[in-house]
Amino acid sequence: MGKANNKQQIGIYVATSLVVGSMIGSGIFMLPAAMAKIGSISLLGWLFSGVGALLLAIVFSRLSKLVPKTGGPYIYPKEGFGDFIGFLSGWGYWLSILVTNASIAIAFTGYLLVFVPVWSESQVAIIAVPIVVVWLLTWINSRGIKSGGYLQLTTTILKIIPLVIVTIAG
Repeated sequence: MGKANNKQQIGIYVATSLVVGSMIGSGIFMLPAAMAKIGSISLLGWLFSGVGALLLAIVFSRLSKLVPKTGGPYIYPKEGFGDFIGFLSGWGYWLSILVTNASIAIAFTGYLLVFVPVWSESQVAIIAVPIVVVWLLTWINSRGIKSGGYLQLTTTILKIIPLVIVTIAG
């Protein structure tokens, strides 16, 4: 892991969309219906999750100042506790991202099948769409942080628009 390159590559809007888009997530449109059965106590779940995400952001912010190196969830435990703990942390993070990306691709497929119902009758489409989504996103991200950032900005705006409409319209 090298020294952090502090050259600014993205602007405030893209950086904000990376945080907001990650926090909103793909389940924001499906979870409220499922949580409605639980009642208003489910709001505590949203509150605890939000507080947890905020605390995690604060921890990473402070760690990035204490350890100004690239490597994120791997480098911080490595610097504090050694190579093995750094490896375990990096490996665990990598596995969680692997599962998360697959879940997002499957959720995207579920949303897409609502708009293209003929594909829901095809097992090939049900399997192929998430695979294509993962490879497409991998390709976009491999083009650099700007490409991935602009995609995140676009998808975050597309997530926020219906939320604002529902909030205003009731």
